[in-house]
Amino acid sequence: MRRKIKVLLFLLLLGTGIVTSIQGKAAEAEEKTIVQIEVTDTALEVSYGSQFDVSDVNLLVHYSDGTVAEAKPDAISIVDTSKLGTQTITIQYKEMMVEYTLLIVPRQVTGVRMKKGTKTTMTVTWDALEEAEGYEIYTAAKENGNYTLKGSTEKNEYTFENMEPGKIIYVKIRAVSGDVAGDDSEVAPVAPKPDKVTGIQATGAVKTKITITWTEAAGATGYAIYYRLASDSTYTLAGTTEKLTYQITGLKAGQDYYIMVYAYAADISNLSDPSAVSFYGTAPKIPEISELKGGDKRVKVYWKKCTGAEQFRIYISTSASDGFTLAATVSSEEPRLYGIDGLLQKKKYYVKMVSVRTVSGMELTSESTVKNATTKKATATSTAAKYYSTKKKFQNSPAYKKYKAFRKQIVYNKSYIVPGLKVTNVAGFNTTRMVPQSITFAKKYLLISAYDYSKAQESVIYIMERKTREYITSLVLPHKGHVGGMAFDGTNLWIAYGKNLQCIKYSVVKNAALSGKAYTEIYHFTTVAAMPETVSYVAYYQDRVWAGAYNEKSKKYMYGYSIASKTGVPVLTQTNRMLMPNRTQGVAFTTEGKMIISRSCQTKKGRSGFICRLETYNPTWNLSNYSLKKNKRKKIVKMPPMNEGIAIYGAYTYIIYESPAFFECPAPVDRVAAFKTKKISG
Repeated sequence: MRRKIKVLLFLLLLGTGIVTSIQGKAAEAEEKTIVQIEVTDTALEVSYGSQFDVSDVNLLVHYSDGTVAEAKPDAISIVDTSKLGTQTITIQYKEMMVEYTLLIVPRQVTGVRMKKGTKTTMTVTWDALEEAEGYEIYTAAKENGNYTLKGSTEKNEYTFENMEPGKIIYVKIRAVSGDVAGDDSEVAPVAPKPDKVTGIQATGAVKTKITITWTEAAGATGYAIYYRLASDSTYTLAGTTEKLTYQITGLKAGQDYYIMVYAYAADISNLSDPSAVSFYGTAPKIPEISELKGGDKRVKVYWKKCTGAEQFRIYISTSASDGFTLAATVSSEEPRLYGIDGLLQKKKYYVKMVSVRTVSGMELTSESTVKNATTKKATATSTAAKYYSTKKKFQNSPAYKKYKAFRKQIVYNKSYIVPGLKVTNVAGFNTTRMVPQSITFAKKYLLISAYDYSKAQESVIYIMERKTREYITSLVLPHKGHVGGMAFDGTNLWIAYGKNLQCIKYSVVKNAALSGKAYTEIYHFTTVAAMPETVSYVAYYQDRVWAGAYNEKSKKYMYGYSIASKTGVPVLTQTNRMLMPNRTQGVAFTTEGKMIISRSCQTKKGRSGFICRLETYNPTWNLSNYSLKKNKRKKIVKMPPMNEGIAIYGAYTYIIYESPAFFECPAPVDRVAAFKTKKISG
């Protein structure tokens, strides 16, 4: 405790200027006196309007014992910085006083900038100072050179005349008032206005960068590059350069851009007139091959959506690094899959893709990584019945035995064996899980749609000879949709796919049937018509296409569409609607106007929503009305489970079942079952 007290006493004594022994001995202290105070390290000039007080003054205090100490004044007289010129102030420290002279000068000039110029002149402006009577302008040829007085002005701007284009002069400006002057401004480079930029060209572009060049602009010391997306209205500064080329980075793949280049001289604030706007773009996104699989003397390539691509070029080789040849060019509007034919069996092939777009005559490309696949033989589509190869076996089937109406009404020798249930050749690739969905008659042919339960292969349409009931070939669709409905309007085949109806001409079906090929791939549709909901069934009646959605619990509308330009590119226009029962899988119409509905849900009894039957209605066909009434149900005919599409031809109604694809179904039907229409419709 004593030690702390002694230390504190020492500090207190030291603060009053009384010197004691460093050793803390009890020697008598000698009092020292101030003999002089001296102002040191204190500004001689103070800017107009600034604050000046005790804290701005530094003193050296001289004592009688010869020691010196730094100190701050106890007080100073008032300094009026609102008046320019000299002011004498009094500074007090303890009992001593001293006078000190200050000079109040104009503030430093700020905001020096180029305002307006021509090819040989430039007007410079700066922030006006209220205390300034005028301004002096000093120039030098180099930033750190010797500055000489160029001129003076009472305004806060000055025009340099007879300037040399492209030559920079360096400028300092100070404010003056009477005999006093403020500090020099910061150095400002000044040059006349340059010519505008011409001859902009894009010399290269990748997915996030565009490289441009231009012609040298007279008087320019640098260039500022601006760009904007074609869809935007505001330009962004990409950067500046002293060269005649620049690479704009950070762009979006596959987008169009507008580009302008300004020349500037001395500083970016001194811009030329804008160049003409140039229109260029970035390369499309790098294509990504999502799958490459080897099939029967072919490979099939699938790819993901690719921003900005207008087309894709597909290359193939037997080497991973070279020897690639162009196999196909595919428009971005076509499906993102393609089969390459004419290959050797059991051979490894390498494939890569290039996405392409053209902007302002420049072809822009991006290249994928390489993938490989090995070809392998595929089995032909099966034509034998999956379960019941003979009539006797069919009559011993659970469906035939357990469902009385089915047993009594089916016409066996008019029914069709559903092909492909054991195995389907889907464009050189096999699957054993095809699920039958819908049927329709198209002149000489019965068409059966099916999708791959395993989602490995595309959906197909089996083409059957109507009279002989024999399988001919398959149409392979460019997707894996359920294809729950089809309808033929006499010229066009309408195919359900999600919220669309896809359309192909009858000639496509006929040509495939006559080709002698195991399959025909479809890559193009005549048209695609948007639907209000996911389409589950389609039919044709009264010169209209009828399409509706499936729902297990809710009733859904079936919509009628008139067809314009049937022989060209058909256009559908919604004209009618009819509220249909839930769980509707298919619909067909008799020549008398009766409507037979195929309703089903689930594979067997006991499951939620189970139903399997045909229902007949006699709607009121006043087609001038938008809403049509199906009226009361006239008849019900129980069916085996999982009845799907329905079609009428001549005196017969045909029903297809998806049950052969579901092992848990207790009563599968591997036929398109034929019935006398009059007997099942009442």
